[in-house]
This record gives sequence, C-alpha cells and structure tokens, in this order.
Amino acid sequence: MKRSWARYFLVRVVVAATVTTLLSAATSAAPVPAAQVAIAGNAAAGPVFPVSVHSGDGTVTIPARPVRILCLSPSSTQMVYALGAGPQVVGVDEYSSWPANAPRTKFSGAETSAEDYLPLRPDLVVLAYPSGTIVQQLRKLEIPVLVLPAATTFADVDSQLDELAAATGHLAAVGAVEASMKQDISAAIHKAGNAGRGESYYIEIDPTFYTATSKTFIGAEFSLFGMRDVADPAGRLSAYPQISAEFILKTNPDYVFLADTVCCQQTAASFAHRPGFSVLAAVRLHHVIGVNDSVASEWGPHTIEAFVALLAGTLRS
Repeated sequence: MKRSWARYFLVRVVVAATVTTLLSAATSAAPVPAAQVAIAGNAAAGPVFPVSVHSGDGTVTIPARPVRILCLSPSSTQMVYALGAGPQVVGVDEYSSWPANAPRTKFSGAETSAEDYLPLRPDLVVLAYPSGTIVQQLRKLEIPVLVLPAATTFADVDSQLDELAAATGHLAAVGAVEASMKQDISAAIHKAGNAGRGESYYIEIDPTFYTATSKTFIGAEFSLFGMRDVADPAGRLSAYPQISAEFILKTNPDYVFLADTVCCQQTAASFAHRPGFSVLAAVRLHHVIGVNDSVASEWGPHTIEAFVALLAGTLRS
C-alpha cells in the first residue's frame, strides 16, 4: 500500500491529539497576532535581516536571508514556492507533490536526529510535526527551525504565508499570493451559488472510516459552500474521529468525498459495493467523488484553489 501524506498526517494527528488540545487551549487563552514579524525596514524597501517570526513553538530569529531551505511539510512547500522562494530550496519531504520540480528527498519530516539533515547544509528548516527533540537539536546546531502546524482556518493560512514570507525574504510577494487565493475562492463560491447550502457530506481519509469534522481545515473549505459535515456529532474528542459503516448509513450523506484514492485505491464503485452502501443517497445520486488524498491534509495555496474549484464544479453539475 502506497504511503501518503494524508495517512501520515492522520497518524500524527491521532497520536498527538492530547498535545494539540493543550496547545489549542493555550492559544485561545492568549491569542497571538497573525504574524509577529520584527523587521528593520519594510516590504517596499526589501527585507532586512535578521528577522523574528512567530513559530508554533515560539519566536524564531532568522539571522540572514536563507539560501538553503529544507521544507518538510507539503503545505509549507506550496507556500514557499508560491512566494517565489523556490530557488532557495535545497530539499522537500517525500510527500510534497507540488510543484513537480521541487527537490524531493526521502525525508518524511518525522526524523528524530538533526544529523540526518546535515548533508544538505540547511540554513532554515520548516516542519509541521517535529518529532522528539529535533527542534532543540537543530537549535544547538544554530540552524533556525520554523514549526508551522496544521491550519484550521483561512486566517491560519494567511498567518503562515506571512511568516514564511518574512522568514525567506519575500514580504513583497505575500499580498499578491493571498489576493490571488482569495479571488479564486470567491470565484468558486460564486460559481456554486446556493447549490451546496444545507447539503451534508462525509469526507473519507481512510477505508476504516477515519474522517474529518468541520473543525478541521478541509471542514472550513466545505463550510465556504454552506455544507454540513455528518461527522460533527462524533468529533467531541477529536477533529479526526473514526466512525463506522453504521454511522454513515444512519446519517446518509448527500455527498461523499474519498480522500483515500491514492493510499488505498478507493473509488466510487468500490465505495458503492461496501455492504449496504448502495442505498445511500450519495451513491444513488452519483455523488461519490474521488479526490487526491492530499486535500484532506494540506492547506497550501495550490491544494486550496484546486479543491474549492472541484467543490464548485461538483455542486453545480
């Protein structure tokens, strides 16, 4: 079975559920501005280093414009390239699929030894889910590390774009990237009109019925169209709960989106052939849609724009 970032992401989220809850509570108790960027100068004049940006584990100082970036998060890879910092990248994780010409490595982002990264001589490492003491190890080696965990809102995406723009020296580009993304989203919403309002959906991350609630980033994307997540009642303890076939039959979603087409070769036909599923509204109406696994776990501009366009086209068809 082929590994995918979505399955890796799901495992990391489930294992780290308690930590995530504690961090979320801390964040809500003490909100942090979208991007804490201390910069001498301004975007028009060009970035002046050193800069300090807000990371998932505190403020990080970047002493000089990085020229050997190691980006180990598919979403951050999308952001870095969208900002124009691609020429500064010396390596990305094995799960980063966009852009196609990014220098992919065998790294997963779950390495526990900073020594693994040293052959690439990075002067900035970007992570989503650091393992063990990897951040502390990199700091001891005087290699700046930026932790950008899973976004749950569009404001989180803008914040991470701002932070990466400052960290890579591309502040002048961030406004255009954010504006382009918002324009594409607005166009998709306009195209769909009211077609999705009140419609229910189930997003499948794994054939064992792991799913995502509306409290996740992909849930926020569905919410743009006024859609309702059938898994929300099961999400009291985790935003990525495991439900059951019986739960799906009971809630009878209007739409099903299969984000396990790559890892697990699921299709509309295989879904319909599961015991009892032929009676589901989504099956009868041909509303079972296969999507790339990445849409359930990535929040980069490319994935966002592609998925909201797909949603608009699906709802209007």
